Amino acid sequence: MIYGLKSLIFMPLILVILFSFSLSSYSATYQAVILKVSDGDTVWVSMHGKRVKLRLLGIDTPEEYPSRKMDKDVEMCHTTFKQMRKLGLLATKHAKTMLYKGEKVTVETNGKGYYGRTLAFIILPDGTNYNEKEVADGYACVYKWHGHKSRELSEGEFEKLERLMKEAEKERKGLWGEYREIMECLCE
Repeated sequence: MIYGLKSLIFMPLILVILFSFSLSSYSATYQAVILKVSDGDTVWVSMHGKRVKLRLLGIDTPEEYPSRKMDKDVEMCHTTFKQMRKLGLLATKHAKTMLYKGEKVTVETNGKGYYGRTLAFIILPDGTNYNEKEVADGYACVYKWHGHKSRELSEGEFEKLERLMKEAEKERKGLWGEYREIMECLCE
């Protein structure tokens, strides 16, 4: 009898934990409004009545603001903070040519990332996948985890982004033009 009572007490707790875990890896599509472009791979939107910070799936742009990541990138790529910030500013400027404050977009979410941000693709009103376009235009690397495909992307999407990045590099698009050496370092 006591075992049954304990089960009744702990069952709701177990269900809450399982439900919370399933929400963190939940994929869904929403309509959203662009509120702010923080940088090339981080955007704030209004989505389902809330202000949500998106970490854009599969891409990594140079940092615009001082951070531990910028420190690491500067050291790894043997460049200066000024130079790295310039690349970050250019990537953000390019993002703002596609993502406008107040614009309605489609957001395809895929759970939460390491820092609690919602992982997402942004689909522009014309159907363009912003994440793919940022890579194709030469302003973003394909996001990798310790040099390998991250869990956040399907194999097909990873391969597509890799192909787009190699084409941008070959054609010296965006940052691959004047900043090729730094981009090679950041994107390896």
